[in-house]
Amino acid sequence: MDNAQRIISVSRKLRLICTGLIVGLPLLYAVFWIFFNEIRPHAPMVILPVRVDREISDFCRLLGFLVDMIPLAAAIYGLLKLRDLFQLYGNGLIFTEENVNCLRSLGRTLLVWVACDILRYALLSIVLTLGSPPGKGLLVVGINSGDLTGVFVGIVVLIISWVMDEARKLEEEQALII
Repeated sequence: MDNAQRIISVSRKLRLICTGLIVGLPLLYAVFWIFFNEIRPHAPMVILPVRVDREISDFCRLLGFLVDMIPLAAAIYGLLKLRDLFQLYGNGLIFTEENVNCLRSLGRTLLVWVACDILRYALLSIVLTLGSPPGKGLLVVGINSGDLTGVFVGIVVLIISWVMDEARKLEEEQALII
């Protein structure tokens, strides 16, 4: 199997994985929030903006799910763009304007996702302390290394899309030269 065939084969598999994540992640988040009170004591690795040492009401769990959907919506949009890119690769299209647009959208989406995740963290701190006694509610704002990594990767993807666009233009110019 030559490289072009391998790219096509792997791209088709990755497109299916993206589709699975697009469908599966919201379901996974829903299950987490539905069973939050049962999961929380047994899952210390779940990172929350505040310590939760009581059961959370159904309303607060619904709000938590909706807040979690903010960055997840950005992630799903990014997965859709990634799936589109893998479809182009799966069809043997490598240096096209559509590929560049997918990469550019993916880079921008990574930056938006980071902003949405910072917002999620702050909103989740409010939601998780809604039922607390007066004066015990919290607003926690934070930026972590994952956010900084997301910004860096987003910028790198934007630069790669820029380089790919230049390569595409060169390929088009070369195709016109006889």
